[in-house]
Amino acid sequence: MGLVISALLFIICLSGAIAVFEDEIGWWERPETPHVSVVTPQAAQTAADAAIASDPETKHLYLYLPRENWPRFLVGTDNSMRTADADGRLTGEYESAWNDFLIHMHYYLHLPETFGMIIVAIFGVMLVAMSLSGFLAHPRIFRNAFRLKLQGQPRLSQADIHNRLSVWTAPFHIIVAASGAMIGLFVVVAYILAQTSFDGDNRALSEAVFGTEAEPDLTPAPMADISAALTNMQEIAPDAPQFLLVLHDPGTAGQHIGIYGEHTDRLIYGETYEFDAKGAFTGRDHASDGELGQQIASSIYRIHFGDFGSHYIKIAYLFLGLILCVIISGGMNIYFLKSAEQGRPKPRLEAAWSALVWGSPALLAITLFLAVLGAGSNLLTPVFWLGLTLTAVISAFYGQKGRAGKCLRPITGLSLLAAVTAHIALHAPTYSNPYIWVTALVLSLTGIALIGPGFARILKLSPTTA
Repeated sequence: MGLVISALLFIICLSGAIAVFEDEIGWWERPETPHVSVVTPQAAQTAADAAIASDPETKHLYLYLPRENWPRFLVGTDNSMRTADADGRLTGEYESAWNDFLIHMHYYLHLPETFGMIIVAIFGVMLVAMSLSGFLAHPRIFRNAFRLKLQGQPRLSQADIHNRLSVWTAPFHIIVAASGAMIGLFVVVAYILAQTSFDGDNRALSEAVFGTEAEPDLTPAPMADISAALTNMQEIAPDAPQFLLVLHDPGTAGQHIGIYGEHTDRLIYGETYEFDAKGAFTGRDHASDGELGQQIASSIYRIHFGDFGSHYIKIAYLFLGLILCVIISGGMNIYFLKSAEQGRPKPRLEAAWSALVWGSPALLAITLFLAVLGAGSNLLTPVFWLGLTLTAVISAFYGQKGRAGKCLRPITGLSLLAAVTAHIALHAPTYSNPYIWVTALVLSLTGIALIGPGFARILKLSPTTA
């Protein structure tokens, strides 16, 4: 059970560290997406009208407007997502199979969504508990924070690495794990809060956090004036760039528009400005200046995913997330070494654990290669989980300590290089876009590092070599 739980926690943390760059990965997957820097109100209206004409039964319309670090224009309904150009013309379906596969893994572990999110959130609670219990279990942990023993008994040296990394990065781990748990357990917590603080009224709780919404009037009516709403938004909040527009119940008398304005000096996801069908301003949700609890709830997403500040924040989140993977792996390695010292070695479980640790990035790289070749997320999911299970089982019965890592590291590197090579062959004209070639360069350098002998020498100091 410990092996399975640790493996799932490792996969959640690894996928989360990579998912910090979901925007960049999605752009690399679909490099033919039109580069759009500005969308005029009239272009937004054109795109909205075209989307509703193609999906008249949808209950929502989503316009994802370009931002400084996200120069694209996407138009979505309840049933599809499409790209659009700067004039509002729909240019094709938008699907980034590997990116969607990765996000679904991190959010739900590819389980049914509500159940999966709760399970992932429970792992977040466990991670917070382990971080706090680690401090309680090591009373001299701060005194020894800068003492690192890399030589001597393997278990003690790995324990030192595990403890030092845990101390240095604890604030990040606790904040990210706690915020992830809050996101995942929202349904459970909301039900309890509704019973205790809102007389069992779930709607009242939702309105307290996300703002009020009128009862829908589904009488047919002309399409809402999105152009007027965006024009008015620029006058009402000129310092809050619009990045998302949601039209509720389009084509009905009760339709209304919510426009999210980005407050770059705040951690909140955005302030929602409400407009009626004619584009007249009707109010906002006060996520930026409402109750403290409302502001905290509105800030959880960006705190968890590092979606604030510059790309340096994302790089830091990736680095710290990978350190967390090392810490998790090291904890299990310490357990195996301690068991061996006590005369109870577990070579099969130890080999299976090594296969799970190194098989996870290897299968992610393999699925990336398959996605570049055109495989959909429905294929990527069984390839990953069946491949990882088979790798662990084979290693448990036929492998030896450390052999899985020696085999799977170069497989990971070769798969990354193969994915980049296939991508260049299929999308060479798009490599004038810096988003594309920078992502390809990072993937290539990572692949080369995993294949190279220098990486193996570095791993001699790492708890994940077992």
